[in-house]
Formats: sequence, C-alpha cells, structure tokens
Amino acid sequence: MLLENFKEHLALSVRSIQWSYAIFWSTSSTQPGVLSWGEGYYNGDIKTRKTSQGVELNFDQIGLQRSEQLRELYKSLKAVEASPQTKRRSAALSPEDLTDTEWYYLVCMSFVFNIG
Repeated sequence: MLLENFKEHLALSVRSIQWSYAIFWSTSSTQPGVLSWGEGYYNGDIKTRKTSQGVELNFDQIGLQRSEQLRELYKSLKAVEASPQTKRRSAALSPEDLTDTEWYYLVCMSFVFNIG
C-alpha cells in the first residue's frame, strides 16, 4: 500500500509541474554504496497507446499504466539479456512502440551510480 501511495504522489508531482518523467533513485539492496532505480513515473509523449483489455482509462490512470508497461518491458528485455536462449516474455509494449523519451526512461532503469 505504501508503494502505491508513493507512485500516486510521484505521479501527481510530475503532472503538476508538467515534466515528461521523474525518477526516484534509492540505495541498492544488492550493491552497497550504489544508487539504483527506485521508482519512476512517465508522463511524456506516447507513440502507441496500448491498454489492457480495452478498458477506458482517465488521464491519471494512463500515466500510471504507461509507467508500469515500461517497467514490464524493461524486465522482459533484461531477462532475455541474462539468458539469450529464453524467449522474451510477453509485455504490453514492444521496443517498436516507444518514443525517444520513453526509450530514455526505459534505459534509465539500468543505470546505477556510486554514492559520493
């Protein structure tokens, strides 16, 4: 529940200042002294609007859903990278569906930074 509240607050903040996205970096649970992707919200241009099961979404839900779709695509691509013989699992989006800004947001999920 706490994570969902955080996502909603992050989304509200990003929309209120009209940013394309926001990324929350946090300390890594697997690598001490490293910042890694904590959470994010995508609010930018969308090349292909793919929604789950044809459900009508309001403006707030679209950004939350797109952020989740981008995370699912990242996990799918990462799984193939780790084990190339495995078939890429199905995600709502494919790489061809992304704008340049969406690609940047997706690639940021792999960034890590040394603290200090």
